[in-house]
Amino acid sequence: MNKNQYSEDLAHIRSMMERSSRFISLSGWAGILPGIFALGGLALALRFIQASTSNGMYIDGVEGEIQLMNRIGLIAFGVLALSVFSSWYMCMRKARMENQSTWTPAIRNMLLHFCIPLLAGAIIAAWVTHREQWSLIAPILLSFYGLALIQVSQFTLKSIFWLGLIEIALSLPAGVNGWGIPALAIGFGFAHIIYGITRFAPGSSRGDMSKAGL
Repeated sequence: MNKNQYSEDLAHIRSMMERSSRFISLSGWAGILPGIFALGGLALALRFIQASTSNGMYIDGVEGEIQLMNRIGLIAFGVLALSVFSSWYMCMRKARMENQSTWTPAIRNMLLHFCIPLLAGAIIAAWVTHREQWSLIAPILLSFYGLALIQVSQFTLKSIFWLGLIEIALSLPAGVNGWGIPALAIGFGFAHIIYGITRFAPGSSRGDMSKAGL
């Protein structure tokens, strides 16, 4: 066996190990579409907030504030549902195109480690909402989402780790008055779109594999 053949066999073994332990069929559209949905949802929520302050219909009583929060909650749920479905569909579509299994131990571990921090963040956000401490919602969402990305990065591409760090870093200015919505727009919108675009760059998957040490 010559040196070139040995290197090819070693590269093949490393590729098999990578595919068995990590879900690497992340589509660029799985980042772009949720980013677009997030920006659209934030724009719609901001429109409702501006309308409520301009005509005074939500300022005079608690009932009006509840109506506003219900609308924003419905928008958030719609964005979440669209983002999860589009990301899952695009990733599964790419996995099938690459003849990869769409339900492996790596995928199960990825979903488990992704959902646990999100569930914890949702519980805390619900208590904060109940106590009407609205300014804390944005940093809570960004920080726990960032933790979820860091957790899941051990079962998928390593670049997800850096995206998680960006989300956590954005939770700092998100707690400042007037910076909540811009921070959410950057974290859930533009950061995802930029990350998704980079996934289309030539050699992006090979770069993630090398960072994983494989």
